[in-house]
Amino acid sequence: MPEIKFLSNLADLTGEKSLTIEYDGLISGLIDNLDNKLEGKDFKTTITGDEGEIKDFVKILINGNDIRGTGGLSSPVKDDDEIVIFQTLAGG
Repeated sequence: MPEIKFLSNLADLTGEKSLTIEYDGLISGLIDNLDNKLEGKDFKTTITGDEGEIKDFVKILINGNDIRGTGGLSSPVKDDDEIVIFQTLAGG
């Protein structure tokens, strides 16, 4: 089962630092599953824009690789993958 880790603000939002769930498919489906599992937490709307794309300040890594370089929302998630989801921080 893939392990999903939430860092920074997303750990606060979800109330979880990590979850292990049964899933085998695309990252887009995993996001939908997490949104259902975390009902009432506004998870999907926090990390995706109006068109369903990952917001610029959100990073999703599969085994240390940013999904933007490995297929985006069509990136496959396998049983033994580690997924890390976090918001980048910026200041000025």
